Amino acid sequence: MNIGIRQFTEQDALPFHQAVLESVAHVSKWLPWCSEAYSLDDAKMWTSSARTCWDNGTDYRFVIEDKDSSRILGSVGINHVDTQHKVGNLGYWVRTSALNQGVCTEAATLVADKAFKDLGFQRLEVHVLTENAGSNAVAQKIGGIHEGALRNKLMLNGVSLPANCYSLIPSDYGY
Repeated sequence: MNIGIRQFTEQDALPFHQAVLESVAHVSKWLPWCSEAYSLDDAKMWTSSARTCWDNGTDYRFVIEDKDSSRILGSVGINHVDTQHKVGNLGYWVRTSALNQGVCTEAATLVADKAFKDLGFQRLEVHVLTENAGSNAVAQKIGGIHEGALRNKLMLNGVSLPANCYSLIPSDYGY
């Protein structure tokens, strides 16, 4: 598969919505927003706000797509941006039909490279619930250095849970 990343456009709402609904069974366990209740209006709000967030430097959202078919495979992004220290949180998910094909690893690598090369980040952190084996594996495959398990780092369904913290810095990517 020929994996690419690009900024969201408003035209992505319907195919993004379809990708989310396909993925409820495996993504909702870790990301509760991914549910059967996720509506086309939710997808429209997500895609339409992506440009504003990008322009404000608060959230960099990318579509993961198969460049040959233009099929949306998921999303990867940088949020919780600290502009003073040039630090952001890298997050990712892929649709069910794209699992176990290296899609998430490739897309996260592309975003990390862009973050250091083009966006001026000096550190990316990946926070992953300790029980989420797939996302922990991706963080390791993209070169994340495990800095520890942080207590009560992420909320899941109203419960504070520990999360592994991985970091990436520009020199990890040759910058």
